[in-house]
Amino acid sequence: MAAKKTVLVTGCSGDGIGEAFSLSFHKRGHRVIATARDTAKAKTLRDLGISVLPLDVTSESSIAEAVRRVDKETECKLDILINNAGVGYAMPVLDVELDVARDVFETNLFGRVAVTKAFAPYLIKSKGTIVNLGSINGVCPTPFSAMYNASYAAVHHWSDTLRLEMRPFDVKVILVITGSVKSNFLSNLPVKHLPPDSLYLPEAKEIEAGVNGEKAGGSTDTHVYADRVVSNILKSSPQEHQWVGLLATRIWMASTFLWATAWDLLLNDRFGLTSLKENMAAKEREQAQK
Repeated sequence: MAAKKTVLVTGCSGDGIGEAFSLSFHKRGHRVIATARDTAKAKTLRDLGISVLPLDVTSESSIAEAVRRVDKETECKLDILINNAGVGYAMPVLDVELDVARDVFETNLFGRVAVTKAFAPYLIKSKGTIVNLGSINGVCPTPFSAMYNASYAAVHHWSDTLRLEMRPFDVKVILVITGSVKSNFLSNLPVKHLPPDSLYLPEAKEIEAGVNGEKAGGSTDTHVYADRVVSNILKSSPQEHQWVGLLATRIWMASTFLWATAWDLLLNDRFGLTSLKENMAAKEREQAQK
């Protein structure tokens, strides 16, 4: 049997991916420290005897306290860090609220950087593994999610650089490019409406349906997804770029084998951009005829 590992998972609030990772490691006999901004939402894990600690990845003091608690509970031992905590934001680029966009980067990118820096000494000591949860949105330029897309594109590039820099210390770095996975992520996002001066108002109904997750299609079961990722993590030679979840393979193929602007053909119709252009052209013709 493989040696028992100590694993810390961020973003374990509610019925989501972080919880699924925690359960997958737990059922294999590993020691799990599940962290969440609101630990009341991790009751399921606590009831199973899994250690639950508060952690806000955007707060230096919260990270420092989490390190102190891990020191105390594990005697400074950590083998695997799962950087999962993240937030979403969907809005046309021209309608983006910059403060909200900055918060997205603060959690999705800088939160991962800060937590990794804090726990790096333990991972170097154990010759452990850092797992960064990425997203197909970091590869596919999904319309009306530019800031979210960009935050994960940054995560991907940061993770690849980190992998190179951690190799001399025998620390593995795995990037998981996550497809559509069933979770509470979209339902936890606040309902968004286009501002009254938005240029996209002619297609507001269609766009807002997409922005608020009403058009989301199928998805991979959260626990199936987590088990696949955890199985890879625990291999002696894990896949360092793992594409998992619905649409992940399609996005990989499109980004690998098609030209850079192929996304224009693949996404315009689905997100209402073609009809918006046609409606605008029709209005221009009407005005020209007057």
